[in-house]
Amino acid sequence: MNKKLSSTAVLLLGALALAGTVQNATAAGAIFSATGAVVNAGDLPGNGSINDTFNHNGLLSDYTSGVTNFDAYIATNPLHTSTFAGFEWFGNAGTTTATVTYDLGSVRSFDRLALWNEESSGIGLLDLWTSIDGTTFTSLASGLTPFDNPLANYPADVFSVGATARYVRFDMSRCPQSNPGTFPACAIGEVAFRSADVPEPAMLGLLGLGLVGLVGSRRRKAA
Repeated sequence: MNKKLSSTAVLLLGALALAGTVQNATAAGAIFSATGAVVNAGDLPGNGSINDTFNHNGLLSDYTSGVTNFDAYIATNPLHTSTFAGFEWFGNAGTTTATVTYDLGSVRSFDRLALWNEESSGIGLLDLWTSIDGTTFTSLASGLTPFDNPLANYPADVFSVGATARYVRFDMSRCPQSNPGTFPACAIGEVAFRSADVPEPAMLGLLGLGLVGLVGSRRRKAA
């Protein structure tokens, strides 16, 4: 077997392995959590733990990350508690902006984002950025205006934004929202993501057939 054919076979095996990885990834449409987060600017150290904005402790009805269907879960109108301690994160008093970066744990594809906008000091204006490496960020959406929730247990806003990335950065401003704005800072209740659709098995099969054809073509050329 010549070297060109051997390298093509390796390419085929790699592509088929990738297809298997895609098939075994988080189910399309499932809700999933970030695995970590850091406060980057404006509100260090803040009040409460930023981890409380992705560990879904404050949600009054739970979900299983990577398993529960996002749309079905959101349709039940899952509320977030209005209690601060152990369930929410606030910036430092007197600040009007903040930046937080969420780590998805690996490069993930998502097509929606759910934000439980804290009801007393919520985000007035939100810009989203994404990154593969955590260093170079690309704009995902700008000028988003989360709902100004009243003082009570509060629901999620769902934004149809999609990307393939590991890191998602929140640039928050116009904090707090005007109604009621009881604490002068930016605040987050909870954040979750919807796993984007992956190629259907039939499409993956066509990919495999195409690569087999490529191998055959290279074999003929080698002959």
